[in-house]
Amino acid sequence: MPALRVAHLERPNWPSNVTEVPNYQSLRPERRSHRLPADVYTHAGHEFHFTVCARHHGSPFSDDRLADVVVDSLMWTRERYDWILFCYCLIPDHLHLLCRLTARQAAHFDGSPRGEVPGGVLDHLRRFKSYTTSQSWRLGLEGPLWQRSSYDRVFDLQRPFEETAAYVLENPVRKGLVERWQDWPYSQIVDPWEA
Repeated sequence: MPALRVAHLERPNWPSNVTEVPNYQSLRPERRSHRLPADVYTHAGHEFHFTVCARHHGSPFSDDRLADVVVDSLMWTRERYDWILFCYCLIPDHLHLLCRLTARQAAHFDGSPRGEVPGGVLDHLRRFKSYTTSQSWRLGLEGPLWQRSSYDRVFDLQRPFEETAAYVLENPVRKGLVERWQDWPYSQIVDPWEA
């Protein structure tokens, strides 16, 4: 096999003090992964707090028609996948929800070439986002409705849970949309929890 010849190229447009091509990857901030291990999302013994933001930080849920679609789809997801949906709050630019899988939905499924893969709350959330995005197009929006990922938290049903539930429900009050969370049409306790 003949030896490869490497040609040295001159960089006439570069300043004379630059000796190497900068590594632009190293200049980017490192993106922190907020994802938990995949199998955590398949367990029935955990409570999940999801925050899902609108794409490009817009306010698409100011449109009551779209907000109704999102809430209806969330309720359908709860029923279809047998979630315990403790509470949710949809404000103009994002959705918070607290849920738990039941034992019936905590499972693995055949991922064909990938073998057996965990199926769980992230799969359900992905389908929810896909459906509501397609429905938003029928209302005249274009492109993705949601940001690609969500901010997730898993915890036991203890005091931090109650603080998080209060945080979720009080979101419209903090944003100045209403004086009491109960007055916000898109903030609700669905499945009560024991204190």
